[in-house]
Amino acid sequence: MRVRRLIRVLHRDFGYFLVGLVIFYCVSGVAVNHIGDWNPSYSTSVTPVALAPLEGETLDALEREVVVKAGLDRDDVAGRHRPDPRTVVVFLPHGGEARVDIATGAGTIRRVRTRPLVFESNVLHLNHLKGIWTYVADAFAVFLLGLALTGLFMLKGRTGLGGRGKWFVSAGVLLPLGFLVYYYATR
Repeated sequence: MRVRRLIRVLHRDFGYFLVGLVIFYCVSGVAVNHIGDWNPSYSTSVTPVALAPLEGETLDALEREVVVKAGLDRDDVAGRHRPDPRTVVVFLPHGGEARVDIATGAGTIRRVRTRPLVFESNVLHLNHLKGIWTYVADAFAVFLLGLALTGLFMLKGRTGLGGRGKWFVSAGVLLPLGFLVYYYATR
């Protein structure tokens, strides 16, 4: 098999193999790039509630009352707190909470939920799994490097690296270098 044909076969097969990982990493990459604008892993909703005044005397009784009157799932309760004499807070999953004024029953329920697909993409991209996934992510990087390098030599002549390809490669290298120079020059 000729070298250029082998390069095309490897490039094609690397590309097919990496499609799934590329999709997950791209979704997560775009989400994490905008972390200042939103939480890419979780969505938060706040709902006002108007419960009847709470009658419980103890923190346990107040918690039970909030759970029943607000229609919360008791299994979701992660704790409770009374930050001041007028307020009870019942903690919900992922940082959510039900915060209620004891005397009036007025309050809010803040629910925090994972964003489908984006949460899972972030778990993989940010390597929260650790262990064997670290090696999978490292292999992904090596395969992407292989994809980039085989792409350089797929074509020859004026459309290949010796022709117009060199200008695209140069632009692709200069883009991140230019941003790094700008970043360090403006610090």
